[in-house]
Amino acid sequence: MGYFSRLFPAAVLLLLMGAVSFAHADSEIDGVGATFPMPIMQSWAEAYQSQKNIKVNYLGIGSAEGIKRITARTVDFAVTDIGLTQSELSQDDLMQFPLVAGGITPVIHLPGISSGQLRLTGSVLADIFLGKVAYWDDVAIQNLNATISLPHLAITVIHRKDGSGTSFTFTSYLAKVSPEWDQRFGIGSSLQWPVGEAAVGNSGIAKTVAQTEGSIGYVEFRYAQKSKLTTINLINHDGNNVAPSLDTFMQAYKQAHWHKASYYQSLTDLPGANSWPIVAMSYVLIHATRNEHEDALQTLHFLEWIYANGALAAQEASYIPITDEALIQAFAARWKQVKDEQGNAVLK
Repeated sequence: MGYFSRLFPAAVLLLLMGAVSFAHADSEIDGVGATFPMPIMQSWAEAYQSQKNIKVNYLGIGSAEGIKRITARTVDFAVTDIGLTQSELSQDDLMQFPLVAGGITPVIHLPGISSGQLRLTGSVLADIFLGKVAYWDDVAIQNLNATISLPHLAITVIHRKDGSGTSFTFTSYLAKVSPEWDQRFGIGSSLQWPVGEAAVGNSGIAKTVAQTEGSIGYVEFRYAQKSKLTTINLINHDGNNVAPSLDTFMQAYKQAHWHKASYYQSLTDLPGANSWPIVAMSYVLIHATRNEHEDALQTLHFLEWIYANGALAAQEASYIPITDEALIQAFAARWKQVKDEQGNAVLK
């Protein structure tokens, strides 16, 4: 069963497939998907256009919508934080490659509290999103923060409204640290959240948290930095108090094993003294066959450029790039299997 049929009934799926596609030009390639990597995708697109005079349009509309659009062949590539299985890739004629990793961090708007002061365990964080811990001075939070004076202020949970890879990764973590969350809600890109208010995209959550006193949400780390939001520390798998940073994200990322044909990895709640427990991987999706030749060629050239030239910009934006040469060579070998509408290899 494919990704769509697991989430949407057939009638709804037909409507979704009718999503408006981009206007197309010979010197442009079009991608859509996750908002998690949107800052670095935009940076890469600008640099690539400057160097190669090829315009790359990237629209951050969420991982779920990105998967729908690439499956419907209305875009040249999609980026998703919801890794697909090999069965799902094969069913929809797709190839999947890891692009960047990064941390997802809870963010709060709490008077008198600055980044790194407040810490939570995964189970308490889950209870907040379950609605069981409803005030900031609840004993469960106060016991973890004995030196902080917490206000008797209602907690407003902010969650994603759209189908989101960030939500997929975040709920993957909650399901691992909270049996109740796992049993009641499990893992998903789009959920019936038990409490809270909805916002669209990482940027939507960041904006709503910034405007709502007493709120808590979850965003990709770059959005927390850009919006100057207050981040919290988490007690990780090994019981250590860790802060979100490129270094702590790297401790989790280094445990990835790329032996699966789909390259899918889960990087949540991993062991390690300094591992940040909520790390997401963004993947790029392209079609394996029946591609319009020139569009596919330009898309593959863009991917080649990213892996050869994009690492520094990714690191500066607090993402972890793919730099393993053997892994990149394996990607390149797969790209030579991409075929056009006549069945010819796109790359010579």
